[in-house]
Amino acid sequence: MSFLFQKNWLILLFLSFLIFSCGYSIQERPSYFKSSWKTIYIPPFKNYTQEPEIGERLAYALRHKFAQGKILIPVAREEEADLILKGEITKIYIEPIAYEVFLQTKERKVHFEGKFQLVERITGEKIHENKKFTRFETYRVSEKAVGPLDPGKKEALLKLCEDLSELIFQEIWFR
Repeated sequence: MSFLFQKNWLILLFLSFLIFSCGYSIQERPSYFKSSWKTIYIPPFKNYTQEPEIGERLAYALRHKFAQGKILIPVAREEEADLILKGEITKIYIEPIAYEVFLQTKERKVHFEGKFQLVERITGEKIHENKKFTRFETYRVSEKAVGPLDPGKKEALLKLCEDLSELIFQEIWFR
């Protein structure tokens, strides 16, 4: 009986060492975050491109990402927020690079440039800023994304917004 107990104890010890040594941790506030910061306002990013919905889509994806974290809660009005995450989209290029048949896009190459900053609402102090945020990615688009004009473009933009929201969140959280 004691051998079985020791064996189980060693297995438990080994697994806990493995889990904690691999970088797994419970999500907590970054050390530079004040404990009074509980809410964040994320307006649509200013958009200087030909893609009319990209600023709102990126803001929506960021709101969703912060809501998942449950530490900073997105709010609908700026007056209710402790922090404001605002940004600009300066360039976006989307081009098809692979086709199944004529006008049926399989892959899209996307190049994105923008900037963002996290600001404390009351003081106006910049908490974090990235003046040149770029992303260059190739996205595979599904066959159902075929439309009469620019097939697969909308799906590639949605994937881009999801990726950008994850990268911006990680940059703010783990800087």
